[in-house]
Amino acid sequence: MTKSLSKPTIYRKLLCILLALALTALCAAVPSAKAVDFATSIGLAEHGIKAYNEGWKYSYGGKGQYVGDTRVSDCAGLIYAYFSDMGMNDPAGNCSGHVALSKFHGSLDECLPNIHGLLLTMPEYYAPETGIYSHIGIYIGAGMATDNSDYTYNMRLLPVDAPGRDWNAWHLLDNGLLYPSNGWYEMDGKLTYYSNYEYVTDTVIDGLSINDEGYAVDSLGEYLPVDESLLSSDFVAASIVADYLATRYSGVDNTSDLVYGTKPDPEDPTYNGTITGAGVNMREEPTTEAKVVSVLHRGDLIKITGEEEGLEVTSDGKKSSVWYAVTTSSGKTGYVCSLFAKYRTVTGDLEAPTVTSDGLSVTISTSDPDAYIYYTTDGSEPTEESTPYISPVYMTGFTYKAIAVKDGVSSPVTKATVVAGGSVFTDFTYDDWFARNVEEAVGFGLLKGVGDNKFDPGSQISRGQFILVLANIDGVNLDNYSGTTGFHDVAPDAYYAKAVQWASERGISNGSGDGLFKPEDLISRQEMCLLIYRFLGFSSVADHSKFADDGVIASWAKDAVYTCRAQGIINGKGDNLFDPLGTATRAEACVVAVNCYKA
Repeated sequence: MTKSLSKPTIYRKLLCILLALALTALCAAVPSAKAVDFATSIGLAEHGIKAYNEGWKYSYGGKGQYVGDTRVSDCAGLIYAYFSDMGMNDPAGNCSGHVALSKFHGSLDECLPNIHGLLLTMPEYYAPETGIYSHIGIYIGAGMATDNSDYTYNMRLLPVDAPGRDWNAWHLLDNGLLYPSNGWYEMDGKLTYYSNYEYVTDTVIDGLSINDEGYAVDSLGEYLPVDESLLSSDFVAASIVADYLATRYSGVDNTSDLVYGTKPDPEDPTYNGTITGAGVNMREEPTTEAKVVSVLHRGDLIKITGEEEGLEVTSDGKKSSVWYAVTTSSGKTGYVCSLFAKYRTVTGDLEAPTVTSDGLSVTISTSDPDAYIYYTTDGSEPTEESTPYISPVYMTGFTYKAIAVKDGVSSPVTKATVVAGGSVFTDFTYDDWFARNVEEAVGFGLLKGVGDNKFDPGSQISRGQFILVLANIDGVNLDNYSGTTGFHDVAPDAYYAKAVQWASERGISNGSGDGLFKPEDLISRQEMCLLIYRFLGFSSVADHSKFADDGVIASWAKDAVYTCRAQGIINGKGDNLFDPLGTATRAEACVVAVNCYKA
């Protein structure tokens, strides 16, 4: 006998069917977390791990392209490559570019949120004018980070606080990247659980134990296999995560504050000490075996609250077992060996000395006629025990450090590198690898400073600047040129216009096509070689060994690249790579310019 259904029962069944169909359609429209086809923070973290496992090589300017069977990138290019692989256009091409695209930023001194795929940055302490950040990497969770570091180490996967690593800030990238919200997700073949946009640790969820790394494990501590039926497809935009983080952390929008922080008043007498070394580890106990609390940098002001005997440390031939108990301006406490810190006195209005040179001698002066001047040339910090300045010193080719002292009060330290010929620069030391190349390039009149006693060795050199360098090497009198070039983007009164006219008439450069020269564009290494090849009138080298990235070198540049290498003008960058698309700094341009001048 067939049982009849009442109308309410029929309606309920129809409603269930309709709801089932709707849910089916909805599920079909939302990708599963296992096979998402959109960019996620978890996907970015997995990309970093994959690049490490595949052994990507470092190449300045590289963005994930293949060189032979191996992919190459620099630190920012590693991140760029993820979005390129996902078919997305990531406009950021460098550290600062990725940071500029970020929605929220925080200091590692305060916290590191449990979010896979956060960006980590290292600050540029020594040349901040070239960009606040010098390096960038990917946080992959469990206190670990991955990055493509340099030609020596290539890809690295290390703890965030590993020795020698100086990560100081994290960033929530906002260029279309989506972030996990709530539920189970797969990360690197393991199960992780997110609650309120952060993965949880040391807890039990749905009867599954989660370890201190944030992954589900069995009773033996082994990672559980991924159960795809558990996975969530709930991903949200960076703006939503940023709003949540703002309720928990004191993140900032001004990323410069993360690098430099709120500096204490230099006249505050409570800061009775200063750090004298670069990258000094402040430790929990007065021993190099203790945990690093923070990394301090030359010139940081500290409060020295006491002295203790600890492990003896040796540095630059000096030994000390005295450690200072210190407190930083951010409130961190710990110990620093006395070799890397010193007591100071408040400077008041006493100005730092001025260093000048006539090419033969060096003069150090102070605005206060009653102050005494002390200086060093060995890299050490000057004190009242250092060499007193009496009269001009006949020594160029040194970096001078000098202080003025009056009534027991010391001025700030002046650091000035005096190169042969008398030029004085304050933004590098004579111990830097490029110092003698800068000295020769300036002495030969090939390059000069950028003003205010700066050489700006870390900034990139443009096409217009390099053409001017070639004109200087040639010794041509540019006053004989009008600056009229025929290129639409070269104004006759531009500082490089006459040099561009000279290069065009000499057949050294025909511009970039379409009546443009693009003088402000950064010049690539292969473009430099082509211009040098034409300028010096080289003949191509018939037989030569190929660079490992020969396939990346443009066909029009190959003769020039290999000939310049054979002539000793420009070399590769390690691992038999040439890095043809990479650019050159002003320091590197000095090396090339001097080699050309001597060729």
